[in-house]
Amino acid sequence: MAVIYGRRRIGKTSLIKKFIEDKPAIYLQGIEATSETNLRFLSEVIFSYENPNRINKNRVFANFREAFEEIQDIADRQSEKLILVLDEYPYLAQSNRSISSILQYVIDHLFIEHANIMLILCGSSVSFMEHQVLGYQSPLYGRRTGQLKLLPFNIFDVSKMLPKVAKEDLLVYYGITGGVPQYLEFVDEKKTVQQNIESLFLNQNAVLQNEPNILLQQELRNPATYFSILEAIAHGKNKNSEIMQAIGFNGTNSISQYLKNLLELDIIERKKPIFENNRRKFIYAIKDSLFKFWFKFIAGKQDLIALERTQGLLEEIMHELPRFLGSTFEKASADWIWAQTELPLEPRTIKSWWGTNPILKRQEEVDLVAPNFDNSEIIIAECKWRNPDKLSHQIVDTLINRAALIGEFNSIYYYVFVKKSNEDFDEYATNRGVKVVEYQNFFK
Repeated sequence: MAVIYGRRRIGKTSLIKKFIEDKPAIYLQGIEATSETNLRFLSEVIFSYENPNRINKNRVFANFREAFEEIQDIADRQSEKLILVLDEYPYLAQSNRSISSILQYVIDHLFIEHANIMLILCGSSVSFMEHQVLGYQSPLYGRRTGQLKLLPFNIFDVSKMLPKVAKEDLLVYYGITGGVPQYLEFVDEKKTVQQNIESLFLNQNAVLQNEPNILLQQELRNPATYFSILEAIAHGKNKNSEIMQAIGFNGTNSISQYLKNLLELDIIERKKPIFENNRRKFIYAIKDSLFKFWFKFIAGKQDLIALERTQGLLEEIMHELPRFLGSTFEKASADWIWAQTELPLEPRTIKSWWGTNPILKRQEEVDLVAPNFDNSEIIIAECKWRNPDKLSHQIVDTLINRAALIGEFNSIYYYVFVKKSNEDFDEYATNRGVKVVEYQNFFK
């Protein structure tokens, strides 16, 4: 029993269909409908597997247990293991609240004893899959033999998917799609970045023009409140009180549950400085890059898009794009660190740090901090994407000075990730024990 889950458009169904294409498999995709409708569709795929040319196509099993028992009979009649895929399982379970208990009974009394079926449960509702399938309270708890949460592509996966795109443009597509495979499929490698942004977002028929709104409506009740919360975070309101004030909530109306739901959907994240023990010292940030891009540039501009008056908006996006890509470059730099096999240490995690400089009495931050497993050694890194022609020695000095603010370590390794370096900057950094990594060299 394998449990596969992850956000929508991430490629779960494509992965499963690729896996079963040369194997005996019964595949059902649950739909948002009644229990009777889902049972009818399950009956149809079972009978079609047994006899694709059958004449009577209206036969329906009396109940789900009977359908699952028939699947076991099919498996017993063949020599090769049968794969049963229940895709979008949350829809199936929500249409019939007893389905997980029925499946528990069938697994315990049929599937396990006969050992000739592989069951795959798949779902896009991350919260449902983690709590109602994998969670301790679920009837299916303890029965899964494997689980896989599909994550977005990293910068190197994006490079493989768009091999003809210039590496500098690749970072743009990584930033505006969040590395989600289906969104990357929409990128036309023959077009410029500006042309792709225009065709993906800036007309009423564009495939991503309203995508975040659609996802919110599919996943959440009262999507208008979530929309307002995300818009507030996208424009710099990153603390609970700031978000509440921005969306017009008062002290009696908590947004905790809304934030919790967005966290479970991996749309936002709760960030705090690495090594920070104070549980209250955190901020909210939009984790999903498509949502970040959309709420920064597209949300609230639907009237312009409807009127096809988007030239000014497109110019604004292109002007602000280098600034927007700053956080994307940090993410790509973290991808590079994880991909290395010859680092001076093995990272336990990669996060950022920020805090007060007690001497200068001001806020300081470090883009990437990667400690080893006992926190005795550390990599600290600065990421500079904008203005590569203005690299200064001060960047190196500041990075070294900030290390003391983070803590005391046996060994500290310094890195500066840049869009493009120059001989003077490289020489100065090398002499100070700082390694410079150019973006173009990520892919070598």
